[in-house]
Amino acid sequence: MRVLSEFDTSVRRALSEIDPKWEKYNGLIVCGTHSPKNVEEEITAIREAREKKLPFLGICHGHQLAAIEYARHVLGIQDACSEEWGNGTEVVIKLNELKVGLYGGESYWNHYEVKEGFDELWKKEDNFITCQFHPEYNSSKERPHLLLVDFLKYAKLAN
Repeated sequence: MRVLSEFDTSVRRALSEIDPKWEKYNGLIVCGTHSPKNVEEEITAIREAREKKLPFLGICHGHQLAAIEYARHVLGIQDACSEEWGNGTEVVIKLNELKVGLYGGESYWNHYEVKEGFDELWKKEDNFITCQFHPEYNSSKERPHLLLVDFLKYAKLAN
């Protein structure tokens, strides 16, 4: 399993509680960050996962980069970017204020989100899981988050 971005501690903990062998499975996880760097390398890794149909979990920043990757390489929007770090067609935009806390029962901590309406254009395989919120914060040994459970199911099958 390959894990990219810096906020991986809670993700690693949550996945370990669900399946202690998760790191041996095949897949890619792109976690959140407050200081994006190496975004082009991460977008390349996401593209490879999508094209090879590898299990993918994109959380917060990973969700945003996956949307940009899809916009560039499937929808043909070659200059797709985030308002946070690029110049071009903004697929990811800055919110008016930081979104922190529980919304609809899910935990958020973000200043940027995929543009409204993009989900209608985005076609994902079942094993390509993305979310703007942080499922790892809502997961416990007794009640693992279903997105994490599903991702591990696909990752285990990909071995």
